[in-house]
Amino acid sequence: RHHHLALKNLFCKKSCVKRIMLAADKLMLEASIRQSAMSLKEKEFLLHHDNLNTVGTQAAVMAGFSVTALIEFGPLKDGNRILKFFYYNAVIIAMAANILCVVQTTCLSVKGTSLAMRGPYGSVAKAVDGMYAVRRRVFALFGLGMLALFFFTILGSWLILDFFSAMIATTVVLAAIYTTFDSYRLISYLFHFDEAEA
Repeated sequence: RHHHLALKNLFCKKSCVKRIMLAADKLMLEASIRQSAMSLKEKEFLLHHDNLNTVGTQAAVMAGFSVTALIEFGPLKDGNRILKFFYYNAVIIAMAANILCVVQTTCLSVKGTSLAMRGPYGSVAKAVDGMYAVRRRVFALFGLGMLALFFFTILGSWLILDFFSAMIATTVVLAAIYTTFDSYRLISYLFHFDEAEA
């Protein structure tokens, strides 16, 4: 009987050790999965952060063009008042859209980085989701600013150039608009994916 109890105790000890080892392996696996998920979220955060910063930098350049067009450009005093009206409105729209784009990308960069680095557990994922949710608004502002810039370029050419030169300038700018949006459509098609399957 004593031998039987010893064997039973030994079996229980081995069983307990196996359970402890399995629990430890499970915890290590869960920690590894969490670490991998966190690493992926950090990479996604850096991707959105860099993309938005790139858009913000380009918007700042275009805002500079708009300010120059507003301050430095001097149309003829006897120029068409309707063209002047639409020209200056297009300049203001371009400047406002691009400055708003810069402000939003700057706020996203500062606040998103602060949340991701200093926030509680899960803050990186929250920062990524926030940047992803606002990105369409940023891109829309950038697109509006770029379109207004093209528009006031056409109007400016009609205000300061002769008819033939203005026609050539308008044709070139319209070709640039078409090429820009055609390139955007092509790139969007080539890199499109279903987010539900990602």
